[in-house]
Amino acid sequence: MNNAFSTLCLMAESRTFYDVSRLHAMTQWWHWLVLAGICFVIASYLVLLYRKDTVELPKGTRILLILLRLTAFVGLLIFFLDIEKRTERKQTTPSRVAIMVDTSQSMGLSDEATQGSTSPESRLTGIVKELSDGSLLTDLQAKHDVSVYRFDQTTTPEPIGLFPKTKSERSTTTDSSDMAWLKSRDEARTMYTLAAVILGFALIAFLLNWLVGNRLKGAEGESWALLFAGVCLIVAMIVMAVTNLRNPDVSLAVALGQESAAIPSQPDEEPSPPSAVASESIDWANRLRARGAETQLGETIRWVVEKERGGPMAGVVLMTDGRSNAGLDTTIAAELSKQANIPLYPIGAGSEKTPKSARVVDLEAPARVFPGDKFTMTGYIQGNGLSGRSLKIELASVDAELPSDKEVIADEQRITLGPDGEIQSISFEVTPTEVGRRRWTLRLVPPREDLDDTDNQKSANVEVVDRKNQVLLVAGGPTREYRFLRNLLYRDSNTKLHVLLQSSPPGAAQEANEVLLNFPETAEELFEYDCVVAFDPDWRKLSDEQIQLLDRWVSEKAGGLIVVSGPVFTPQWTRSRQGANTEKIDTIKALYPVTFFSRSSASTFLGRTNSDSAWPIKFAEEGERATFLQLEDTAEASSEVWNEFEGIYGFQAIKSLKPGAKAYAYFSDPEAAIDQELPVYMAGQFYGSGRVFYLGSGEMWRLRSLDERFFETFYTKLIRHISQGRLMRDSSRGILLVDKERCSLGDSITVRATLSDEQYRPLDVPTVEASLVHESGAREPLALRQIPNAERAGTYTGQFTTTREGDYRIELPVPGVEDELLVQEIRVRLPAREVERPQRNDALLAEIAKTTEGAYFVNLDTAMGRTTAAPLTNQISAKDQETFLPGTADRLFDERLMSWLLVLIAGSLSLEWLIRRINKLA
Repeated sequence: MNNAFSTLCLMAESRTFYDVSRLHAMTQWWHWLVLAGICFVIASYLVLLYRKDTVELPKGTRILLILLRLTAFVGLLIFFLDIEKRTERKQTTPSRVAIMVDTSQSMGLSDEATQGSTSPESRLTGIVKELSDGSLLTDLQAKHDVSVYRFDQTTTPEPIGLFPKTKSERSTTTDSSDMAWLKSRDEARTMYTLAAVILGFALIAFLLNWLVGNRLKGAEGESWALLFAGVCLIVAMIVMAVTNLRNPDVSLAVALGQESAAIPSQPDEEPSPPSAVASESIDWANRLRARGAETQLGETIRWVVEKERGGPMAGVVLMTDGRSNAGLDTTIAAELSKQANIPLYPIGAGSEKTPKSARVVDLEAPARVFPGDKFTMTGYIQGNGLSGRSLKIELASVDAELPSDKEVIADEQRITLGPDGEIQSISFEVTPTEVGRRRWTLRLVPPREDLDDTDNQKSANVEVVDRKNQVLLVAGGPTREYRFLRNLLYRDSNTKLHVLLQSSPPGAAQEANEVLLNFPETAEELFEYDCVVAFDPDWRKLSDEQIQLLDRWVSEKAGGLIVVSGPVFTPQWTRSRQGANTEKIDTIKALYPVTFFSRSSASTFLGRTNSDSAWPIKFAEEGERATFLQLEDTAEASSEVWNEFEGIYGFQAIKSLKPGAKAYAYFSDPEAAIDQELPVYMAGQFYGSGRVFYLGSGEMWRLRSLDERFFETFYTKLIRHISQGRLMRDSSRGILLVDKERCSLGDSITVRATLSDEQYRPLDVPTVEASLVHESGAREPLALRQIPNAERAGTYTGQFTTTREGDYRIELPVPGVEDELLVQEIRVRLPAREVERPQRNDALLAEIAKTTEGAYFVNLDTAMGRTTAAPLTNQISAKDQETFLPGTADRLFDERLMSWLLVLIAGSLSLEWLIRRINKLA
């Protein structure tokens, strides 16, 4: 369990007992017999000895002397037995309840169709409202510590907040402590008073013996008054000793009322856990947004059971729709919970209805294509209750700039629906002929049973760009990667290719539209390119002016730069710190999304690192979601291809990823890891208004071993993605970019804009206002703030989280220009497994509740008692756990006991000696 979420005990009481430690060593029955025999023998010897020694003294005096000597012996016996005072502290660990909130992407669905509601609220919205404004937390806090977690695709839930049990019992605990002290004071006062009375009797007896002793003597001359006085003195001493040892906090003066009875201060017995937070301080909507691509309900239950086994866990509240689609089987997890005696209390989310319906789940299409560039549009269709039905699917388009124009049906097909929840794909091939942006719509003709017409179509904008993509290849040497890509781009009719091979002699033949002998030296030459791909270049051969031009081209003109590390020049210039080269090398390093080791670094990973065997590329979460890294039309098919790929043999060692950059993939050899982190192989970043993508080595040509088209797909998509800023220059005054155009529900999207004023100087205002428009028509403001110390002035950035499925459109008015917008579109989709069966799984949730002897509530209203007399909070009984911590011996008690034993033994012996002297005994 996270230490920040460890529960502290709220109450602590104590109990005191007296332990005869010497007896712990007496483990056999005869040990006790020997001790009793020795004590009997010594006591008998003392009695017989003193009877013989005092035979001539009066009877009362003889008895007193024997009692005094026996008192001293008892004192020695007590010393031998080693009595210790110990205090055990009782800790009461409050009962705990864990609230687990499902934040998988199916919880971001709304149930308008199945619930007959027009509210766009998602399933999580009601949960967020209850936790932030409702009484669920406060009701549970009356009897339990409450921990709130979110769970989805990860096996370890993320803690949100800890809400300790309310402190209503503090006053009771404090009053109890006060009453205990007052009781101790009253007991001490009574006992000290009794001791004083006994001492008074002893004093009176002594006075009577002194004044009229002869008259009180018996027939044998014994002084009963003196005997009585001696016994009283011994009893008074014992009473005072016992009272002082039992009530060490009460002084004699306080007990007798000579000082004010100030109650000792009590330690704070209810410390607040350092992680405890107030519900109002948590941004529930942000922390509990739907983001997970899977629902690992079984793993979540197992995690709670393993963490809380043996503790005072009263129950686990599961707020979920029950769509468990990954990880441990939920019924097995429920059995584990039953064995740990932890009941489950699921609260259902969403609707249980499964109406007959057909829906268009998604439409995939490229954002930009070229005239005559045939492309494929793929639609995904899902049906429920309509297995085997044949439906007509239409693909239509309209001019995106003139949506009022008549829609044109481009193609139509029929599809036979599969089993309930199964998602099927359907593809259309399109060859664009007209330049401009068109909006394509995939539409199904619904059957009569489908009463919801809001999910029967999906749209996507495709821009046909009437220009060739101009690419410059720069290479330090003719590597395989360079040659394969050069030939590929040269054959591409939509690409104008220029090449610069730094190691090539003048006049050497190259397959390119133009062969350069030098890197462009003027802005007119460089700024015509959309993308520059650099294969292990020797940047030191470029002049300072050329390096500055490259920096301006990326940051100001939205150029796309792909840099590929290599074994020859990259290790040289990354560690170069030579005089005049220093400034331009620093400028080049600033372009890269990674930082390199310096020459002085002690790391063993200087230069290029190789492996004797191939290692697969391990994609980061960003890489798995990046559509430009997909080698097939779907993410699933692309993942299968990457899994079949044998891998790569080397990489350029880097020191770290730059702040703001994103790692897309890693070199998977665990022996190459530094501090358990795999080396970054693919990374990217915004640089001003442009993009830079980094490859750790030039080995993507190895994809050709699977199929030549995979190498072509990889670089074609990558070049178009990295140069999209150049292809989307809708205005000479600004550029608007997003870090990803397709994403999942719950993703954070970074928006970046580079703007100029009327004189084409960098815009200098603190913020600019954009609008975030959902396909439903909902519009939200989106503030973009100026980046201080950015690579280029006039650069603005903002971020938002996708909270709803569908298409988003970002609109940014160009400052100072009327009727001109910078536009970017984003598509938000749910993973297939999260939408296959989106209805609430009542059967599963009821089963796990019954298995663990918990209770299932179909919705929040039922759980809160708004529709039933047995709300959730009444059904979860407190399970406070009481434990006693063994205490150490009280050293103060030992000191006082030894003092009183010394007084008792010394006093008895002294009084005995005094009486013997008075009676002239030897």
